[in-house]
Amino acid sequence: MPLPKLQRTNQLKATYGTVLSYGPAGAGKTSSILSLLKAGINPFVIGAEVGETCGFLSLSAHDVAFVKVEDHATIIDVLRAAKRKPGKFEYEQQEFGAVVLDSVTAWGEFPLERFMEMKQWDDLQTPASGKDPRGAYGYLAEKGRQLYKELFECPAHVYIIAREGLYGGGSEALFAAPELPGQKLPRELPGWPDATVRLRVVNGKHRMITRGEGGSPARVRQPIGVDLPQLPLQCMPDIGALIKYLCGDRAMLDVLTPPKTDAEKAEEARKAAEKAAKAKVVAQATPATKS
Repeated sequence: MPLPKLQRTNQLKATYGTVLSYGPAGAGKTSSILSLLKAGINPFVIGAEVGETCGFLSLSAHDVAFVKVEDHATIIDVLRAAKRKPGKFEYEQQEFGAVVLDSVTAWGEFPLERFMEMKQWDDLQTPASGKDPRGAYGYLAEKGRQLYKELFECPAHVYIIAREGLYGGGSEALFAAPELPGQKLPRELPGWPDATVRLRVVNGKHRMITRGEGGSPARVRQPIGVDLPQLPLQCMPDIGALIKYLCGDRAMLDVLTPPKTDAEKAEEARKAAEKAAKAKVVAQATPATKS
């Protein structure tokens, strides 16, 4: 096998963006998929939620392709089938620009169900001789890493959606994080994508939180090779624009920055007037220089 080719970090360029979002019910997680369409990115959605519609009724006015899956093995098979052709993410002769998993929270039940099936257990909680449920969560973490590897190797943008859960308690303060069973994945998961964002409703407006708050994880890696200012703490919940930003599109900074409220505009005007008044007082107090 040939040795890997030497590369230079200053010549790197991001072709695809990887994003994880999480939030409570009503935060706009599923409807955020539509921002991919707005950005001209054709999404392929893997629906892991239970029910006939996979929770996609909010997308029913739009033509969004999806497959419904009910176990971990099927997701892996779908991803491997879609990336058979080098450089393309293609499913049933249709090419897509992004793969979306909605949701990784629902996916988390699949490995646990499979583990119980292999062990011939009815559940993980009932005490029984020789039953150690810790093995189930180790199995879950292993399958989670496999899922992420398969997703991140797709020649397409990757968008992963999670429900929000509360963690901590006891001596540790409660904090919100992507909801998954076990202890490892909720803490490991946010560190893997290029961007982990929290979707929230703030003062009646849907917003995307880009930095950690009170222990709740969020962060956005700066685009490679592009000198851009840091995104605002609260951005417009536009995943399509965020993906383009991650790939170095400077114009997306304006798209992601929320418009200023009337109160913010008034405060800016007040500060500008105050600054001008101080400058006038200084100018009047400065003696004129004789020629």
